[in-house]
Amino acid sequence: MRRSTVTHDAPLSLLRTVFVRKSLIADLSASGVLVLTELGFLAFLTYLGLLDPALSQRPIGDSPNYEAMARHPFSSDPAACQLPFCWRVLTPWLVHGLNQLGLSLQNGFLLVTTISLCGAVIGIYALLRLLGATPWQGLAVALLVQTQYEFGLNGLWRYEGAVALEYLLLVLAFICYWQDRPRWLLVVLALGALQREFTLLAVVAFAGEQVIRRDWEHLKTYLPAYIVPILITLALHLALHPVNRFGDLFQWLQGNWQLRSNLAGRASTISLFGNVNPFVLNVYHLTIGSFGLLLPLLLLQVIHPPYVARRPVVWIFLLATAAIVLFVTSDNERLMIIAFPVFAVAAWYELRWIAQRTKLPAAAIGFVLVLVQSLFLLGLFYKTVQDFSLIAERLQEPGWLRVLWLGVLVVIVAATAVTALWILGAGTRLLYRHALA
Repeated sequence: MRRSTVTHDAPLSLLRTVFVRKSLIADLSASGVLVLTELGFLAFLTYLGLLDPALSQRPIGDSPNYEAMARHPFSSDPAACQLPFCWRVLTPWLVHGLNQLGLSLQNGFLLVTTISLCGAVIGIYALLRLLGATPWQGLAVALLVQTQYEFGLNGLWRYEGAVALEYLLLVLAFICYWQDRPRWLLVVLALGALQREFTLLAVVAFAGEQVIRRDWEHLKTYLPAYIVPILITLALHLALHPVNRFGDLFQWLQGNWQLRSNLAGRASTISLFGNVNPFVLNVYHLTIGSFGLLLPLLLLQVIHPPYVARRPVVWIFLLATAAIVLFVTSDNERLMIIAFPVFAVAAWYELRWIAQRTKLPAAAIGFVLVLVQSLFLLGLFYKTVQDFSLIAERLQEPGWLRVLWLGVLVVIVAATAVTALWILGAGTRLLYRHALA
């Protein structure tokens, strides 16, 4: 009997080993594809000469502030003391450490940004795999995230900043929360508080969902993970160049609001559409411009019985992000993209639902969307480069590229319009049934 048991158990153990090994190979291969794609974007920008500050007219943005902070962590340079950059210390400290090891400041920022963006898209893949996605489905959705303008090109183009590492920490925070890892969540959110204050939006979303569900046991367990990053943020604000008076803070917010109210989308959209309504341009960049084809997939999740749309954390995170974008910050696009984890999860569930209705593989549908969005990414990048007068000698504007960009834009707008009509029709049918009842 003992010999028979060993004989029958051996094949099961072998099958388990083979399955784990095949899954590991698939996950490593998908991660390699995502890394190679990001490095391909990096090579594309390097080939055009758009990353070297000495060879291009790259938008300066916030880079002088972060460079001053990285040059000396506690510098008295006015650029290092400017609000709110002086409180975002994690990336400058990492670059300062790399600089002490012999790496230049620019290369240090580029290294941290590239690794962070690669880690963020791999984190999306890992999150979807933990939720039950197949390797192909996870890769398709991760590529949909990666081919967004901010992830694909603008994040690398503006590499001397603090947003890339924030993306990585946010997706890690969602992984820890959805996998019920409060101790790891504490570590991630604590690092996020050192990186950028907007990471605290995750605290609002996570704690808000637990309060709405009256899940007091989990709220009590997660309370240290919520309190510690808040205390770190307050300590940073008090220790590093504090705002002495409430009036100073109000004046700073007022200046941001005035700048934001006068901002009418990206220069590329103004050049393409002309002097149209600034509100329309801002709506475009807060939705389609930021999320591309992920936006209609999220909207479709609201129509039929969804999974992700039932989670209060999704809507709290989206509403908090939108409120910060509209009323506090002067940036109308780059901040909104931090909602990418909930968009990615919604996109995966929606692709599965579409696959069930069309009898097509969900991954195949996803890869088709990736192809369309990649063409849109290339056109959007070129239009932006042209508007900033960063035209390299090897980058010329063929007529077909403008036509292609407009064609892809029409596809995205049409998909969003169909989704909106579908929502309207579903709402009308629901009201009609309620009236008959």
